Amino acid sequence: MANPAQFADALSRFVFEGAAVRGALVSLDATCRDILDCHRYPPALQRALAELLAAAALLASTLKFKGSLIVQLQGEGPVRMLVVECDAALTLRATAQWSSEAETLAADAELATLAGGHARARLAITLDPKDGGPLYQGIVGLEAASIATLIEHYLTSSEQIDSRLVLATAGNRARGLLLQRLPNAGPEDDWTWERAAARADALAPADLLGAVDPATFLGAWFPDHDVRLFEPRATRFACGCSEERIANALRLLGRAEIESILAEQGMVGLTCEFCNRRYTFIAADARALFVGEAAGTGRHAAGRPDDFPH
Repeated sequence: MANPAQFADALSRFVFEGAAVRGALVSLDATCRDILDCHRYPPALQRALAELLAAAALLASTLKFKGSLIVQLQGEGPVRMLVVECDAALTLRATAQWSSEAETLAADAELATLAGGHARARLAITLDPKDGGPLYQGIVGLEAASIATLIEHYLTSSEQIDSRLVLATAGNRARGLLLQRLPNAGPEDDWTWERAAARADALAPADLLGAVDPATFLGAWFPDHDVRLFEPRATRFACGCSEERIANALRLLGRAEIESILAEQGMVGLTCEFCNRRYTFIAADARALFVGEAAGTGRHAAGRPDDFPH
């Protein structure tokens, strides 16, 4: 008997036996809800974040290093900035900056509309190995209407990987399906890919949202193929912020800036833009961050940019 719990906050990879075609299926329930509950996002932004969370998890599941995949939108429209991050352990987090104009947008507004038009916006997918290796960044065009189509076109044109991506959201839930024809595929794989891609093209969001569990869904939706399903992997929300990282961020501000804030407010506080957790340093603790530094040197702890709150 199918167990619905198997499809809650989990990602399952699968392959088509005898063909160079692979896929992944993800369901974000509590994961998506916990992330979206950190801020009061407008409906259009909430829907975009939910879809990008599912897409990021699917893309991260294909990587072979232990770093993070980061999707970042920057624009001059109602949504000025949006960041979604997923690491190799399928831990996700997200944040955004928006104006009051975003509240008036339709819930199904395109990503380009949120960002103020595709000519004035930039969507980047960054791969950060976290092991000292080089960053890799690809730019995604915003001309297509849906987020799924944007990323699908990016994978096919920029990464040379034929792909099909289907995303579906309902409230604070998100689901996604990714199909890919592997680079080493040959003519003998054409039939499998063409039929599988056609089935993915016919998949409606309601079909994905109504799936009970991965095995039942894949068996029903790809009945002509022998699909091998791997063990599901759990997804979860975790921010990664900490008092130590906040302290590093304060050191970046410098002693003079901290003293200015203390003179005005009597304490120093920073709020993590991802999880909305507030960190407060009383005067003594804030000054202790600079013990051992020569006054005014501006020295600070080193770290990668994403070690600090955005």
